[in-house]
Amino acid sequence: MNTSLAIERKQLIDEFGYAYVAFGQSRARGRIVGLLLSSAEPLSLDEITQLLQVSKGPVSVETRQLEEFGMIRTIKKPGDRKLYFEVTEHPFSLSARRNLGLIRRNQQIAANYLEGANDLNPVIVERFNRMEKFHLQLHNIFAEFIEKWQKG
Repeated sequence: MNTSLAIERKQLIDEFGYAYVAFGQSRARGRIVGLLLSSAEPLSLDEITQLLQVSKGPVSVETRQLEEFGMIRTIKKPGDRKLYFEVTEHPFSLSARRNLGLIRRNQQIAANYLEGANDLNPVIVERFNRMEKFHLQLHNIFAEFIEKWQKG
């Protein structure tokens, strides 16, 4: 295995890292996703740490999380005790599906507030009605898109 990355690939991996930070996730997670997406072959934990020049602890934690999210999977190679990681067939739609829960939660926050609060100012009622409707519609559109995407 070559333990260095081409400049273009290193830039891609770093861009993934910064993009993940912008979404409130760790830079390491984004860099791992960028690395695995740009790898034709599955990579071991040792290979990931060498290529990204980071320690095993954070990589181990992040690969477990990415696997739980459905973005990557572990595989074993015949005659090799190491675990290898590769991206799943639909890594981003599976990750996006998790975001549906967050969208639904925002819709429920608005609905619950409107249901439980009495004598609200009409301006506030209108704001929370818009919030609820927005997130409900966003959830429906997003869910439909993900279903279509996964079907091809």
